[in-house]
Amino acid sequence: MTRNQCPICEGLPRGPLCKAHRQELAKTIHELRLGMYELKRMERREVRHKPHGERTVRSVFSPTLIDMTAASLYDYAEEIIQDVAGDIGLWAGEALQLLTKLAGRMGRLANAPNSGRDYRDLTRINRKVQLHITPPEERIIHGHCLSPTCGAELSGLPDDTMSTCSKCGNAWVVAEVRRVRRERMEGQYIIGQPKVAAQWVCRETGLEIKRGDVSNWRRRGLLHPVETETRGVWQWAKPELLECAEGMRLAT
Repeated sequence: MTRNQCPICEGLPRGPLCKAHRQELAKTIHELRLGMYELKRMERREVRHKPHGERTVRSVFSPTLIDMTAASLYDYAEEIIQDVAGDIGLWAGEALQLLTKLAGRMGRLANAPNSGRDYRDLTRINRKVQLHITPPEERIIHGHCLSPTCGAELSGLPDDTMSTCSKCGNAWVVAEVRRVRRERMEGQYIIGQPKVAAQWVCRETGLEIKRGDVSNWRRRGLLHPVETETRGVWQWAKPELLECAEGMRLAT
């Protein structure tokens, strides 16, 4: 008797999903249903996000009645959801209705011939939707995909425990992704004032870290920089900076 192989775990084109990826698929469908509802609100301009760190600029043109970017993403996501639903015989219908039906037919969806493709498609579009509806200041970069053949950037929210790669579809424990990121930077340093170290952390993690945060970490003994010959310029260990930034964000 041959054992069924998960198309996501084994990188196969077909086959039923394993238990872990069935659970991830159910979570993805739930998040996508909530995300599509929020995206529709953004389309109607009931919710607006200002780019993080940017001032509001008044346009010389009158705003459109709907957010065209959100509308385009909603239509694109709806097409993908309809294609996935069609694989188990659910034809036509609006996105929110189809997602509700898919949630009630997880067994059929996970065992469908194209379950691997459907899983990846829903994962990718869910990531696009979640990133669009999440305010810029709330996004965080966890690290990079641990698959040796992938390495794509993994991003999401600070309280994520799992992160699914939008490129290869593999799901990873966020704590492990962060640990690997720190290990890869062992022996690497940033040389400069606290402001320079804070700017590097911002670019690497997506977190809003200020010069004062870095100085406070040093005074509290959480960082152990080496002072250079230039007054006020230090050599900062990258893994220590990342650990402090992640700890501060998780504690808030």
